[in-house]
Amino acid sequence: MADSRYEKYVVRKLIPPDLNIAWGRPDLGWVAPYHFLHPSGPIKETNTMVEFLWITRDCASGVTKDKPPHKHDCDEIFVFLGTDPTNIMDLGADVEFWLGEGDQTEKIIFNTTTLVYIPRGLLHFPIFYKNVKKPSLRVVIGLNIGEALQNNTMYPLRGV
Repeated sequence: MADSRYEKYVVRKLIPPDLNIAWGRPDLGWVAPYHFLHPSGPIKETNTMVEFLWITRDCASGVTKDKPPHKHDCDEIFVFLGTDPTNIMDLGADVEFWLGEGDQTEKIIFNTTTLVYIPRGLLHFPIFYKNVKKPSLRVVIGLNIGEALQNNTMYPLRGV
């Protein structure tokens, strides 16, 4: 392949999960995320984090002391994608996404392809996937992250 001046903007290799982090609890069936972009690279000037993971069975995230409910000094976008090309709105699972804190806590429940915007400072997690009937994808995009994802404000576990 010929050298390209734009190859530096193409990510062809995933960043695997950090195995030193308890991403989830085995009893809740969690799968660790992979990254295209992350604060550690490969294109640091994007100031963006992009992670994804497959949901293939009932599971949960935001339920361990390594990854409890938390908030950041940056915005995030969570995209929940159904994978049936004949019915892209069918997520194939029931999702319960906890947002807010104290008496402002709410559980957002959905079973369709959905996007959830998390403005900076909004406490989020856990997420529970229930009645998983077919695989789906979850993509998380952290915007203008700077050091924000490395300096999370952590909170006690909830919902488990």
